[in-house]
Amino acid sequence: MSAPAPGQILELTASKSDARLSRLAAIIQHTRPDVLMLCEFDHPGNGGDDGSVANFCRHYLERPQYQQQPIEYPYRYCPPTNTGLMSPHDLDGDGVLTLPADGLGFGEHHGHFGFVILSQYPIAENKIRSWQNMLWQDLPDNVMPANYYSEQAESVLRLSSKNHVVVPIEVGSQIVHLLCCHPTPPVFDGDEKRNARRNHDELKLVTDIINSASYLRDDDGGAGGLAAKDAFVVMGDLNADMVDGDGMKPAVRDLLLHPRLNHSVSTGKMTPKSLGGRFTIPWQQRKGRGTEWTHISGLRLDYVLPSSNLTVSQTGIFWPDKKDPMRSLICDERGRSRPQAGSDHRLVWVDIALSV
Repeated sequence: MSAPAPGQILELTASKSDARLSRLAAIIQHTRPDVLMLCEFDHPGNGGDDGSVANFCRHYLERPQYQQQPIEYPYRYCPPTNTGLMSPHDLDGDGVLTLPADGLGFGEHHGHFGFVILSQYPIAENKIRSWQNMLWQDLPDNVMPANYYSEQAESVLRLSSKNHVVVPIEVGSQIVHLLCCHPTPPVFDGDEKRNARRNHDELKLVTDIINSASYLRDDDGGAGGLAAKDAFVVMGDLNADMVDGDGMKPAVRDLLLHPRLNHSVSTGKMTPKSLGGRFTIPWQQRKGRGTEWTHISGLRLDYVLPSSNLTVSQTGIFWPDKKDPMRSLICDERGRSRPQAGSDHRLVWVDIALSV
């Protein structure tokens, strides 16, 4: 749900009849998540909704799509993002400030490729924490490429390509903290591997937030990250696969094997799976299991990772089998699984049992 020019997604969601948005809405209506993170949804770069999220909810989610029942999300959060936020100093070294290359996060306009959170439970907005402003060079033991950025660029370049946020969801008497981010993909760079290195360090920041590392200061100056007893769920397109792909493996491996995560879901018997993913033929040879892929390139990139103190009942990936009538929601009119039909990613879901 992103477009090169600001306002285009607002116009699209106002149309009420876009076939791709209808398919995406039908997938959400079919899986019926109580809490949902949508990546690459354009909205104002400083946060908030310009009407695009409200339009998508009103015109698509709250109306039947492909014989699915409507669903409502009364609580919504559109965090500020670094995508398309112009750096005050030249980042790519060409001597001029232009987007997207000189954005603090890659984007054609401020708010491009942002993410949003929809919830059926109240969001404690006054307790949301973010690490949007943290500089990459301030991450201990960072792997920022040496001698690639100028000193001026290093002094302003932020670590998070979008934002790293902790969003408390109030479920009855319990609080579940969403730890959400969308790290940059580890490709589209050169020998310096700046994107691969940034992806690695964005994932390291997730781990440090879980660890409540002593160096951490959020955007309001608050120290540390999650508390030791907090129940939480890491959510996002992490653009990292522990087995395949171009990314640097240590950071995603450290995250998935973190002692505070539910290992049954992160790496064990309950990793989210699908029936349809195994029929995908990626353009590169892969070692991973097709049932765990969440992207049409044959990679596990998208994650819902509950903490070890949460009880998980079921997990899955919306990637229907060839004979499943719901498969039409990810295919074009000719029955081909194409990104243009809906998305190149697949929805990942986890059911958590709470005593409220």
